[in-house]
Amino acid sequence: MNRVYLVEAPRKLPSGKHVSYYVLRWPSTNGKMQEQSIGRSRKSGGKLTRAEAEEHRQKKEHDIGAGRVPVNKPQRMTLADFSEHYKQRRRQGDRGRGYLRGAPKLQETTIAEHDMTLRYMMLHFGDNHTLDSIGLCDASAFVDALEAGKLAKARRASARGYGMGDQTVRGHIRNAKAIFNWAHRFELVSTNPFAEFDGKPLPSDPNHYVPLTDFERVIQAAPSHGWRAMFALCRLAGLRREAARVLPWSGYAMDSDGRKYWNGVDWERKRVCLVGNHKTRCSYREVPICPRLYDILLGVFDSATDGAVTITGLSPNNLTRLGQRIVQSAGLTPWPKLYQAMRSSCENDWKQGGVAEATYCTWAGHSPTVSRKHYVAPTEAEYEAISRVA
Repeated sequence: MNRVYLVEAPRKLPSGKHVSYYVLRWPSTNGKMQEQSIGRSRKSGGKLTRAEAEEHRQKKEHDIGAGRVPVNKPQRMTLADFSEHYKQRRRQGDRGRGYLRGAPKLQETTIAEHDMTLRYMMLHFGDNHTLDSIGLCDASAFVDALEAGKLAKARRASARGYGMGDQTVRGHIRNAKAIFNWAHRFELVSTNPFAEFDGKPLPSDPNHYVPLTDFERVIQAAPSHGWRAMFALCRLAGLRREAARVLPWSGYAMDSDGRKYWNGVDWERKRVCLVGNHKTRCSYREVPICPRLYDILLGVFDSATDGAVTITGLSPNNLTRLGQRIVQSAGLTPWPKLYQAMRSSCENDWKQGGVAEATYCTWAGHSPTVSRKHYVAPTEAEYEAISRVA
C-alpha cells in the first residue's frame, strides 16, 4: 500500500509574508515523491485545520490504495491529446476497472456532442494549449466566442459565420462542465473553469398541437406511400422521426443485452414493435395501432414493392425541409419542430383518451418527467371542454 504523508510546508508570499501550506506526499511507481497542495493552514490565515488536513490525507491514501486515483501525477496534456484520450476512455467506460465510480461509458451520440465542444475549444485556444491552463477568464472568453459565432468554421459542414442561440451555447456549456468534471476526477486539472456557468436548458415553448383534421390534409397531400406512413407513424403512434423512418415491416432483432424480439408491425396483435432506441436506453417497447393507422399501414403494405425492408423507404436527408413542403402543399403553415409536434400531439391524445400516464409514457418510450416537461400540455380542446361545462 502506498503511504501518503502529510507535511506542513513553509512558503513566502510576494508580499514577503511567511505562511504554511498543508501538502500531501507519496511515492510514485518510479520511486520519486509526488505531492499535492491541499490548502493554507488556519494558523497562517487559511481555512484548513490540522484535523481536516489529516482527513484529506486518509482519503488520498485510501483512494490510491483502491485504485480510484492514479499513483503517478499525470503529465500535462494538450487539448488535442486530451480530446483523443477522453473519447477513447468514455467509449470504454471506467466502471469496474478500479477507477472512480460514476464514470460509465457514454453513448456515441453523447461522445459526438462532446467532441464538437472540444473541437470548438481547440479552434479557440489552439491544439497545443494545455488543458490545465484554462481558467475562469479563458472559459468566459470561450463562451463569448461561441455566442458571437466566431467558431463556426469548426463545423465540417459549413464555414459560414453565424451566432449561436442561447440553447446551443448552454448545451456546449453543459458538455464543457461534464468534460472538465471528468478531467478533475482523474486529476488532469485542479479545478473546473466552467463550474460556475449556467448551462441549464431554457424553458421551451409547448409543442404545437396538430389536430387530426390537419393531419388528414397532410396525408392527402403526401406525394408517396412512404411519406404517408412517415406522418402516420409520428402522429398516430408517437414514434420519433428516425424510429419511424427506419421501422421495418417485420423480422427479429437483438437488443443490446442479446435478447431477441419481434421488430416491426405485428398485424395480428395490432402493435408496432420497436427494438432498441437511438436516444434512450429503452431496449424494447410496443405501441398500439389505432384503426386509422392500421388502414394507412395496410394501404402502404399493399403498394410496397417486393423486397422492401423499411416501411417508409425514405432517405435520411432533408426530412424536415421536405416534410415542411408537404405541409405547405396541404394549405397549412408548417409548425415548429415538425415531427416532435406530431409525436407530442399523439401523446396528448392518449392522455385525453384516459390512458394512464405510466402506460402512455411506456408507449412513447420516455419517463413521466420528460413527458410533463416536453410533451404533454393542456390543449385548446381541454380548455373548451371545461368552458362548456361551466
